[in-house]
Amino acid sequence: MGRLAKTVSLVLVLSTVLASAVSSGEGWYKPNDPEHKAAEKAALDNEWIEKLPYVTDVEASWLVCPNEKKELTPVENNILVSTDTEEHAAILEKQLPGSLEGFPVTVVVDRSKQWELEAEHMRAKVKPVIDDPSNKWILKIPHVIRMEPSTVQTEYGEPETGAVAIVVNSGKSIKEVQSKVPKTIGGFPTTFGWVENWLVGECGTNNGKGCDGDEDDNGDDDGSN
Repeated sequence: MGRLAKTVSLVLVLSTVLASAVSSGEGWYKPNDPEHKAAEKAALDNEWIEKLPYVTDVEASWLVCPNEKKELTPVENNILVSTDTEEHAAILEKQLPGSLEGFPVTVVVDRSKQWELEAEHMRAKVKPVIDDPSNKWILKIPHVIRMEPSTVQTEYGEPETGAVAIVVNSGKSIKEVQSKVPKTIGGFPTTFGWVENWLVGECGTNNGKGCDGDEDDNGDDDGSN
């Protein structure tokens, strides 16, 4: 089986889907799945990979693909080898076997540090909007705790734009506050989150999906950060 070269979007899709599967009960994630345990063992048994130049991480993971309903579903377990650039990925592809102990080896470029830096710059541009006295009226809306700089991300975790996060005191208050706040503030989209029992949650912003606390106090993640 030939090796696959992917960007870090694959890694982040796996992380996102894993969290989603656990919380929504999609059912495909099985913590004690024998095949995945075998993939984890294969990754641990081949410690020599981590010693190669340019390798930043090695782990067992899932290769996922969208089905006919565009839902991400697992295709197979694999061994994920992360590196920092496309050039280094090309070098590692020549050094690594296509599979180890029956599991395909996938080389990915981890762009998380780059994306976090981009997100930091985006949040910095939002801060003046948060500090603008003309926007402080939002803090007087019942249930609103604070406003803070945030970002809207793709499903892979890549930041797309800065955003104004409105934090409220309960998931059940989201829709009420949402109806009183404009969709954009200072040119940035608004996102909504809540603080309950020292935990922070987030929900959708444009269509309100997942924001009904009566249906689900936990809501759905809107990709903001």
